Amino acid sequence: MEGGLTMALVKDVARSAAHRALQQHWDGQIPVDPARIAMKLGMRVYRAYLDDDESGMISKRAGEPAEIVINANEPLLRQNFTCAHELGHWFERERQDDGEYSFVDHRNAKPNDAREWFAEHFAANLLMPTREFIAAADEGLSVASLSDRFVVSQPAVRSRLRALGLLDGGH
Repeated sequence: MEGGLTMALVKDVARSAAHRALQQHWDGQIPVDPARIAMKLGMRVYRAYLDDDESGMISKRAGEPAEIVINANEPLLRQNFTCAHELGHWFERERQDDGEYSFVDHRNAKPNDAREWFAEHFAANLLMPTREFIAAADEGLSVASLSDRFVVSQPAVRSRLRALGLLDGGH
């Protein structure tokens, strides 16, 4: 991403990109399937046994479709978020008209630059679409139930609840 962008702007751009992806490529069913969206966009998605500290990766060579590789050793919830995160890298690089790139994402790594922030916020917005997530939270579902419904981890649910101003004693 361009240098100097504020994190608030990165979040807004990521939210808009996720919203656009949902509008154009999502069937409206919860949970959102990021691998299906990636394949609709022409990407190849694989599960493979990666190093223990690697969650996933995306690579793109000029003139070829992007390839997302997800660590098959990780729990399904983590695989789902990792796929959405890698898809976020694709959307961010497409915005920059970048024909070649590669990202390797490591387990437990904290986002430390605008590209990683973009991918994290894109993934959260993609997997937990605002309208559907707020409606589910308003039903009074617990964090565990929201995690099950949206196929994301409980920490991801808590983070999304905080981001939407919904985290209180009821969740």
